[in-house]
Amino acid sequence: MVEGEGFEPSKHEAADLQSAGFDRSPTPPINYGQKTARNSLTASLLCQLILKKYHDFQDMKQIFPSLDKDKILNFLSKKLLDCNPDLLVSELTGSTNDDAKDFLVRQENDLSFHITEQQVTGKGRNGKKWVSPKGRNIYLSVGWKSNLNYSELDGLSLSVGTVTAKSLNKYANNKIKLKWPNDLLVDNKKIAGILIETIDLNGKAGIIIGIGINIHMNEHEGKDIDQSWVSLDEISNALQDRNEILGALINRIFNFTEDFSENGFKSFKSDFEGLDILKDKECEIVMKDVKKIVEAKGVNDHGELLVKEDSNYLTLRYGEVSIREL
Repeated sequence: MVEGEGFEPSKHEAADLQSAGFDRSPTPPINYGQKTARNSLTASLLCQLILKKYHDFQDMKQIFPSLDKDKILNFLSKKLLDCNPDLLVSELTGSTNDDAKDFLVRQENDLSFHITEQQVTGKGRNGKKWVSPKGRNIYLSVGWKSNLNYSELDGLSLSVGTVTAKSLNKYANNKIKLKWPNDLLVDNKKIAGILIETIDLNGKAGIIIGIGINIHMNEHEGKDIDQSWVSLDEISNALQDRNEILGALINRIFNFTEDFSENGFKSFKSDFEGLDILKDKECEIVMKDVKKIVEAKGVNDHGELLVKEDSNYLTLRYGEVSIREL
């Protein structure tokens, strides 16, 4: 570009601008003697609009690495691979949780991992739809043939949330925190969620762990999400590799199943406390349509939420209450 002349896009940029609907035909010269502040403002706004359209177009063209089973396997630990886990990767499915649930009844190994590029009936807690655009995020469900009784599952959801947050924080500059029981947040914007389901397997708990993580999703693709959210690419300012993230997370989940089977939530309580975004905060809780203002005081060894109302302390169980910070 010659000093004193205007911005001149490269040939590639010019082609992209034309593809996005912008014409680079010459415009009449401006009479600078008659230029007004209004002309300048209009030109500035037009320039900003063109640049925004150009960057939106570039984002649409962005090609993200596809899920690759072999690459994921390369990130798994030898100890896990020796256990012969089932790793199933698909292009499209209804719900990975449903896949894991159906597979669990005939599953031979302790663990199976179900991953897809796109869900069409993905689900979150309380029957909500989990927005699942193709190739943008991580949709993972784990089928776990545990030897646990249902009475031994206290704190399971919090433990999974803790393990997931610890794994993702490697890529998120330690910005991810936990909102009881298992919402993963960055500055109060949701980056990941967890859905736990169980089925009976001869008196023992067959456990389905569903994990959804926003990786590449842009604003348009997430327009139907009914709460503030953020993607991992955005907070890390980098294009992340879902295969690597999945490998690291699956390794942690494998270790988690061993630790939780032996010690329950106690193995994860300390880490949860370091990520707890609600502790000592004023919150509103809703129980059976009754609202109360309380102060969150952390969790007990069973993963139950402790809150203080005036001079009274209450213990709240997951599934019985909803909570939000004031």
